[in-house]
Amino acid sequence: MLLLALLMYFISFLLGLYGILTAKSKSFLAGFFMALALIFYFTNFVLVYISEKTFPLGDVYGFISFLGNLLVLNFLFISYKYKTLSHFNYIVAFLGFLSTLFALPSSASPYKSTLYSLHLVSASLSYLFALFGGMSASLKLLIEKRLKTHTFFQAYVPLNSLRTAERLFTNLAFLGFTITLVFGSFWARAQFGKHWIDDPKLLTTLILWAYYALLSHLNLLKKLKPKRFSEGVMIGTLLSLISLFFVRHRV
Repeated sequence: MLLLALLMYFISFLLGLYGILTAKSKSFLAGFFMALALIFYFTNFVLVYISEKTFPLGDVYGFISFLGNLLVLNFLFISYKYKTLSHFNYIVAFLGFLSTLFALPSSASPYKSTLYSLHLVSASLSYLFALFGGMSASLKLLIEKRLKTHTFFQAYVPLNSLRTAERLFTNLAFLGFTITLVFGSFWARAQFGKHWIDDPKLLTTLILWAYYALLSHLNLLKKLKPKRFSEGVMIGTLLSLISLFFVRHRV
């Protein structure tokens, strides 16, 4: 299944690149093959769970692969609304190809527990929301800066949509980290007999939860200026990436 996903992504990349180089639109075909790649990837994801009783998220390779394919999935949804984003099909297809490559050396989670699997999936979604929030905030600040200096800049997504997106993804990141901690607590209770264990990954997740709780509530109460909120969202993305790539479970 993973090899088929890689093949579909590669075809999508070639079609998107051909469309850019020749000015002949191949966005529909590129999107179609990206969708096929996602179907093959997530089919493999489910098959691993059926056979191993846990998801293939036992290491950083699995996380990167899962997040990359989720990013492609979100891109397809967003580009359906904003057609101009289809110009980036070849870039996203290449990212999907690289992400799926990471799935080849990935390993299944060490614990055969549904709660632990749900904990990992919700954590993956939380990191994805944090990433999208940072991307929306940084692009919003860039466009606002260009508008103030009267510099031409082609915005593929309207400014108001980016403002909405950064708020939405910040709230979703807060919700995601909340659910991650809840599932982690229930799993720790079932596995170790207590709701909290001294683990670096759980500690950083708690810190991220507190950070996004503060950020989202300050924004809700209008205690932050829009620029400061965007900067806070970008800091949250940086903290999330540090947690994702440099902090590991000890249990």
